[in-house]
Amino acid sequence: MLRGIGLLLSLDMWRLWPDLSMLFGQGIFLDQHSISWQQRLGTLSIHTLIAHLPEYTLAGLEWIHFFGLLYIICGLALFFDHYRSAAMLGLIILHYLFFIANYTWSYGADYLVQTGLFFGVIFCCFKGSWLPNDKWDTLGATIFRLQLTVVYFFAGLGKAIGPTWWNGEAVWKAIQQPLAPALFTIPQSAQQFTAIWAGLGIATLLFELGYPLLWINRRIRIYISTGIILMHLCIALTMGLIHFSSLMIWYNLCAWDHPLLHCIAKPMIKPLETTEPTLQVRTATADLDTREGGNNKHIK
Repeated sequence: MLRGIGLLLSLDMWRLWPDLSMLFGQGIFLDQHSISWQQRLGTLSIHTLIAHLPEYTLAGLEWIHFFGLLYIICGLALFFDHYRSAAMLGLIILHYLFFIANYTWSYGADYLVQTGLFFGVIFCCFKGSWLPNDKWDTLGATIFRLQLTVVYFFAGLGKAIGPTWWNGEAVWKAIQQPLAPALFTIPQSAQQFTAIWAGLGIATLLFELGYPLLWINRRIRIYISTGIILMHLCIALTMGLIHFSSLMIWYNLCAWDHPLLHCIAKPMIKPLETTEPTLQVRTATADLDTREGGNNKHIK
């Protein structure tokens, strides 16, 4: 799971790279008063950190690009499984400075990333400190599943209050908002198909409210987790929320050991063979009187 988080965060920061100076650096389009008004009280953000650094840049880069590059390096180190503890610690600090400490730049996916990194720090850096490794891993997976269950169930419960998700109005508004460049545009003329949007809204409610059913058995788990993954795939295609959708798809694949995970992340060569090894050389038998492996009359 952590390797996937590292890759996703590196790609997301790489996508933001051309706009880093405008969002956080010298060419910022928001004044300092507006930024400080959105600042969490008593916290340090990337804005306040850069404000306390000297004005000169490091190696010709703005300080914001230096910290962005450090963010990418930590993500890639986590993906390639090098210096895992340092990479996770660096990512959780930098991610907080960039996206959590100031309300201006944070939304739901950023908090979910932070919780994933938090689980990684606790259940990887402190492995074996209190429990054997297998029980510690099981505890971490259980708590992570529980956290996802709470997130989805209460998200569905909030949607179920009111008529907009039941009649499809919320779905239609969501796919028509210009949040990000959509990969698949829904034309305005499709508004007339109210039954389709109502069906999608009800399906979303059922999947999110039914998320606790993933704990029951493996067959139900496959159906609901696949539905959740397809739901996020549709969000990425129609709303352009690629980072959020990729993160939630990856979380669900890893949390519930979805069969698709084995196609993506497992090696093609099995590390342990289950079949008996094929002998290349015949072995001598224990009986010396047999024709093979016994006494040879031409040998004294």
